[in-house]
Order: sequence, then structure tokens, then C-alpha cells
Amino acid sequence: MVLKILLLLSIVLQLIAVLTAIRLTKITRFNFSWILFTIALTAMSFTRCGEYLQIIGDKNMKLPADFFVWLGALTSVCFAVGVFFVKKIFNNIALSNHTKTLTEKRILSAILSTEEKERWRFSKELHDGLGPLLSSTKMSLSALKMDELSKYNHDIVSNTLYVLEEAIRSLKEVSNNLSPHTLTDFGLARATQNFINRSTKGSDVKINLSTNLKTERFNTEVEVILYRVICELLNNSLKHSQCSVISLKLFYEDSMIFINYKDNGKGFNPKAVMDAGMGLSNINSRISSLKGQCNMVSSPGNGMNTIITIDISNDDRDKI
Repeated sequence: MVLKILLLLSIVLQLIAVLTAIRLTKITRFNFSWILFTIALTAMSFTRCGEYLQIIGDKNMKLPADFFVWLGALTSVCFAVGVFFVKKIFNNIALSNHTKTLTEKRILSAILSTEEKERWRFSKELHDGLGPLLSSTKMSLSALKMDELSKYNHDIVSNTLYVLEEAIRSLKEVSNNLSPHTLTDFGLARATQNFINRSTKGSDVKINLSTNLKTERFNTEVEVILYRVICELLNNSLKHSQCSVISLKLFYEDSMIFINYKDNGKGFNPKAVMDAGMGLSNINSRISSLKGQCNMVSSPGNGMNTIITIDISNDDRDKI
């Protein structure tokens, strides 16, 4: 009785395995090795069914003597040949994953490229469109003979000139943040230093920048993405970390760009913060689009350290 139950259970499980294998045949793109595995499983099911019939059937009803031999041989051959060709399945899976990764990186790169183009376009429109209008308005007001105005009108014009000056200054700052002209004209190191100078105005935080970059220029996409990443790291530290010292090392050697960023702030749980945002996931996405590595280490009370490495050996450096 126990043997009958075990055989019946094995038949059911084997039939389920066969149906599952048949269902997956399309996913494996009708791979030859998978078809052989399916045939082998089917042969094993027939073997179990034959054994069950032998047990419950009439003793005079016997299956051919070589029935189980042929099924066993078929099963063994299918499994052996299938295993020999199974590498194709793993190659297809690896190729599919590789293609998916490349597609994701291309989509991300296209998104970042479109974002930068829109930033540049909007910055140019502000700088070349609204900027001259504000400057012309200021010049027109400045042309007024202030000594001929009443004190009331003099104060109004003076205040308007002050507001215009602030508007022009803010416009230049917004335009530069959208598309840093220093980065385009002078490169990553100079643009980073300018951003640090602007960020530390009125702040007690000390930022130490060390770099061996001088006149080196890189692919525009590389420079823009690294600049955005550095700015994001600095902004996060200045806004959230309560740090007093930031160390930024930016080096280029043997076709590799290295960034070592540290602050002595309150620290955080990288995984929790990554899930919550704060631009850290954006940093990882940007570095990933350059096929680089970003390793961020932090814990509450121990500051933060981020190490970024980018291999640009396959990129053509821009010559300026």
C-alpha cells in the first residue's frame, strides 16, 4: 500500500514537472537542451506509470521485458545530451541580462543627456534673453538725473536700482547653476572650486579641495555628470550633515578618475537615506551611467566617506 502511494505521488509530481517544462519551453526559446530535458522527464513519467500498472494490474498482464530498459536508456541519453548543451541556456540568460543592463544604461544616459541639454537651453535663454532686458532697464534708470528728483522719487529709483542689481545677480547665479559656464570653458577642477567658493560664502564649514587636474579636459558627459555628483555631495553635507570640515580629493591617473569625499558630520544609515532620497540614489545612477563605481560608507556619529572611480580609457577626451 505504501509503495502504491509513493508511486502515485511520484507520478503526480513528475507530471507537474513535465507540464512546467513544456510551459517554459517558449521562454528558453525552444532550446535544444531544454527540449531534451522535457523528453527525459516525460520518459520518467511513463516509467513510473508502467511501474504503477505492474503493481496494481493483473499478474498475467506483463509489460514487455525491455519496456523499462528502453525508457531508462531514452531518459539517460536525453539528460546526458541535454546537460552537454545546457550551456546555451545560461549563455542566453547572460546575454539577455547583459542586453537589459545596456538598455537601462542607454536609457539613463539619454535621460541625463536630455536633462543637461534642457538645462543649457534654459540657462542660455535666461542669460541671453532676460539678462539683457534687466541690464537695459538698469541702464535706463541710471541715466535719470538723480539730483533733479524729489527725495521721495530719488528713494524709489534707488530702491528700484538695488532690486534690479539683485535680480541680475540672482539671474546670473541661476543661469550658472543650470549650466555652469566655468565647466564648459575651464573644466572640472575650476568649476568645482568656483562652486565651493560660492557655497562657503557666509558659512563656517571649511572645504579642502585637493586635485592634480590642471588643463586636462574629458568627455563633456563625464565632466557634467561628475560636476553634478560633486555638487550633490557638497549640498547634502552643507544642508544635512552639520559638519565643520569637508575633504574633497579629485585625481586623474592612468585613464582613471578618482574622487574621495569625506565630511565629519553626524553621519547616517546609507540604505535608509538612499530609500528616502536626498539625491544619493541619483548619485549612484549618474555614476552607473558612466560604468563607474561608487562606494558610500557612513554610520550615525561617524561622518560620511564616498569613493568614486571612473575608467575613461574608452572615452575620447575633448580637446580645447
